[in-house]
Amino acid sequence: MPIPDKDELWAKLEKTGESEVRIKLASGIYGKWKIPLIEEWLRRKPARGSKMSVYEEAVAFERKVAAIFRALGAKVEHDISLAGNQIDILVSEKTPSGSVIKSAIECKYYSRPIGVDLVNSLAGLSALLKSRGLIDKALLVARSGFTRSARSAAKEHGIELYEIADLEQRVAGSEKLYAEADAEIGKQLAEQAEKTITQKPKRIFVVMPFDPEFNDIYILGIREVAEKLGIVVERADEIEHNQSIPELIKERIAQCDAVIADTSKPNPNVFYEVGLAHGAAKETILLCRDAKSIPFDLGSINHLVYSGIVELRERLEKRIRTTFGL
Repeated sequence: MPIPDKDELWAKLEKTGESEVRIKLASGIYGKWKIPLIEEWLRRKPARGSKMSVYEEAVAFERKVAAIFRALGAKVEHDISLAGNQIDILVSEKTPSGSVIKSAIECKYYSRPIGVDLVNSLAGLSALLKSRGLIDKALLVARSGFTRSARSAAKEHGIELYEIADLEQRVAGSEKLYAEADAEIGKQLAEQAEKTITQKPKRIFVVMPFDPEFNDIYILGIREVAEKLGIVVERADEIEHNQSIPELIKERIAQCDAVIADTSKPNPNVFYEVGLAHGAAKETILLCRDAKSIPFDLGSINHLVYSGIVELRERLEKRIRTTFGL
């Protein structure tokens, strides 16, 4: 069929919302015009100004950062999974000697200055990725700057901090290069959007205490295993939101395909969230380090008992495959 009238298509988008347009694009009725239409759809999002959602604004912010680094000559990749962690942007830059420096970039579209907690969190992730030879450095790009304590922590941990205005200055006077880079980034995002539209991945929500001792269990024992199987994994403290934590958890449990909960410690919040998962009839995989510590009320439910991360990885992969029929 001939390419549809774009203006009419975008008018419908404004009237009915994006879901109908996404369904139409996924259906394939536009044939060879599907990719160009998705590119146009993404390109028009930033121009919607105040009508953009916070999520859309954050995506546009990330796209701007990627386009700047591409305009400066770097190779840019989006939403890359490294050691079970989702990275906003991975930048590869060649040095004069011919070696390649890889930088993990996290983009934060916050209306307030970034605090020390986010810097420390990125520092921990950076240390893990460096130890595995996956990156050489980590950068944090903010919309509204950084607190003094955040800058101090970044200096201590070797994290590079940039405000978006600083990056914009680096491409000042190179509007043509930036426009070409932005168009290239837009095409990449369009191809990713097509995959997202046509292939909806399974989602797992992880429930465990917000305690540093569980970080390795989450990152290496759960997230890396699930993402290797093509499954999206989330934990409440990783999600950017403006809701209360209980509201967010209820929402994500309702939306996910399965819940993984670690009951190794007698944490009332974890038990409550397991109850929410059971009440929502979600597939629930319960983990525990010691069978003796399983609460009486959960004792009748099969637990995956593990003694260490290696055992957890092996057994959890089998359990996930069984749960989803992979």
